[in-house]
Amino acid sequence: MGHGKETPRQKMIGMMYLVLTAMLAMNVAKEVLDSFVLVNDSLRVTVDNFNSKNQKTYDDFEKQRAINEAKVAKWHDLALSIREKSDDLVKFIKELKVIMIKKVDGPDTKAIQDGEVIASLIEAKDNSHVGDEVMIGPTGEGKGLDLRRKMEDYRNYLLSLVPDKPENQVVRNSILKNLDTTDPPPKEGESFTWQYSMFAHYPIAAVITMLTKIEADIRNAEADVLKFLYGQIDISDFKFNKLEGLVIPKSNMVISGEEFSASVFIAARDSTQDPKIYVGSYQKEPDGSYKMVGSYQTLPIQNGVGVFRTTSRKIGTNEWGGLIEMQAPDGTVKRYPFKNTFTVNEPLAIISASANTVFYSGVENPLEVSVPGLNPDKITPSITGPGKLTRRGKDWVVTPNPGAKGIIEVTLTVDIDGKKQKIGTKDFRIFPVPNPVPKVADQMGGTIARTALESAGEVKAVLENFIMENIKYTVKSYTVVTKDPNGFDKFIQNSGAKFNDQVSSIVRGLKRRDRITFENIIATGPDGDRNIGTIAFTIN
Repeated sequence: MGHGKETPRQKMIGMMYLVLTAMLAMNVAKEVLDSFVLVNDSLRVTVDNFNSKNQKTYDDFEKQRAINEAKVAKWHDLALSIREKSDDLVKFIKELKVIMIKKVDGPDTKAIQDGEVIASLIEAKDNSHVGDEVMIGPTGEGKGLDLRRKMEDYRNYLLSLVPDKPENQVVRNSILKNLDTTDPPPKEGESFTWQYSMFAHYPIAAVITMLTKIEADIRNAEADVLKFLYGQIDISDFKFNKLEGLVIPKSNMVISGEEFSASVFIAARDSTQDPKIYVGSYQKEPDGSYKMVGSYQTLPIQNGVGVFRTTSRKIGTNEWGGLIEMQAPDGTVKRYPFKNTFTVNEPLAIISASANTVFYSGVENPLEVSVPGLNPDKITPSITGPGKLTRRGKDWVVTPNPGAKGIIEVTLTVDIDGKKQKIGTKDFRIFPVPNPVPKVADQMGGTIARTALESAGEVKAVLENFIMENIKYTVKSYTVVTKDPNGFDKFIQNSGAKFNDQVSSIVRGLKRRDRITFENIIATGPDGDRNIGTIAFTIN
């Protein structure tokens, strides 16, 4: 399933499926059928992940078309055709599942919900006749042959969108691998069709799981070709056929007497040559080219970027512009105009939270306050709401009360010539710090090697993707649950993050398929203690 670099989850699912298929072929006990349910459920998660990933790509196509329809329309339409063909093929597979489950468990089966088969609810998981009846048929003309033909049509269509060139072989090989329908090699002189080898004589639990795997392979191939098509939007563009001069000022607004600073650069520049940037008046020539007129300024260039600085006391809008000069690939000199403005205002209050746009309860939130052109010593903030304001050297922090909700209002007062003046306020909503997640060996559960578990030696509380990097949580205690030799639950209390001696001993004694659970995990942070849940592992 997939190509090149597979995720650990994909590798795990593939290995589980191979192992279960081999065990089934050896007539292992019926419990193996329940393991197929586990594999099927994991595959369903993989399918959902591909669906989400692919939907984002379709959304990106829509956004790009809205920006430049003439350039993107071709690739956008091809993407929609892939979605239609992919959805049709997946719909056919789902219909096959429904047909078989109704034959196995009856038309009123609870295993079919909203058109989807819930593998865990199949009653006759060991039925090995319906798969043959539906997918193979008495003459070999069953639905499996229809599925094979549809997959081949789909595969050929995807291949038609990816030219057979050396640089495209990774994508083409992925399509061929994911949608492979070739007959297996003969065994002991006997030949079998692809559909016979996939569905014949297997219990319905295995057949449903195999069909779900094919769904995942289809969505994987869909993702690969969508990524390829999206990459074609700009691949044929001539880098310098439509250059545009850009201006990025540090601020478009300054006060009278303050320095204005901006970076000027060309949008698509050649890293082997620096542009020449002129600021001043210019005119357009009859042949469409541009040239500078009158007196003008040549900007210094730093890493391909021109830096423009000027000081203006003119209150209001100040216009400026010029030409960016580049040598074209054919040796000719091209000049591209740019224009920009900046605004000069009277003093303005700036109030912002340094790390975020809200305040988090129970922790220190950095606060930045300033007034352009005014000494920081003349600026004093104050707050109204459930919390406190504290000075840290030249900086400020706001600490909302633990568990506080609502809004904290920050007011800025300045001292101008000995006279205090309120010049601005800003409201900040209060949010709780999100819960950290428990991890062992950087995992939040699932399968794990005993050596990895033993090497980790502790449970960590990780605050993921949180904007305030200085906020940390540590694990205070948890309960470890395993099975004793008689099969009864065994509970061990552990204080602190690291495994105590009893837990470490249990971990060293774990065997393949043993299960260990860390529950009632208590983490402590700057805002107090939290129960961050439970994680469970199965030894692989």
